[in-house]
Amino acid sequence: MAMMPLWAGAIPSGIAFGLAARAAGLGVAQAQMMSGLAISAAAQLTVVALMRVHTPLLLVLATVLTLGAELPLLGLAIGRRLRLTWPQRVLVAWLLTDGAYGVAAALGPLELPVLLGAESSMFVAWNVGTALGLAAVRAVPGVVGAAGFVVALTFLAVLLPLLRSRPAVVAAAVAGAVALGLSRVAPAGVGVLGAALAGCGAGSLTLVGGGRRSAARSLT
Repeated sequence: MAMMPLWAGAIPSGIAFGLAARAAGLGVAQAQMMSGLAISAAAQLTVVALMRVHTPLLLVLATVLTLGAELPLLGLAIGRRLRLTWPQRVLVAWLLTDGAYGVAAALGPLELPVLLGAESSMFVAWNVGTALGLAAVRAVPGVVGAAGFVVALTFLAVLLPLLRSRPAVVAAAVAGAVALGLSRVAPAGVGVLGAALAGCGAGSLTLVGGGRRSAARSLT
């Protein structure tokens, strides 16, 4: 029940990925396998977008690693709170998403059954969405042509609820501006990677600056 609000985002995002994957030339089995292994809306949608413009593999890999930069931090947090065997670590790491961790951590002291339950729930939602998107390609002729539009709307739907603070707004605005500028002079992978790094840097500087101003006001 706690995960159901996240299903509302995971299933439409999975549908968009299924459409985008077919538009990029992936087969049904390949697209579904990617959702079974990766479980990341941002990474998977970005990969298929970069594939459509024939981005070099190294840039694709660098972009995916950048988009998943929070996962080692989540793994570190989990490792400090739970004593896991190596098989449990592999299972938790495979299914780990920030949404599942956030819900499991918010329900009380972190417990392995709760964490795995949340992760499995997100896994099912994401893969159901992917399957629905792949099925739509067969059922509705011409739907692949709208994949780019659907993916853009999906990214906006995921992004807008996250813009709840000044650093988040600054990060999104800077990343968007850098991506737009680099799209005119650099390959798609460079644009995405550069935008991610610039947005993270701008958001971090804004956060640090806000903290210093708050400290100054408290001293005065």
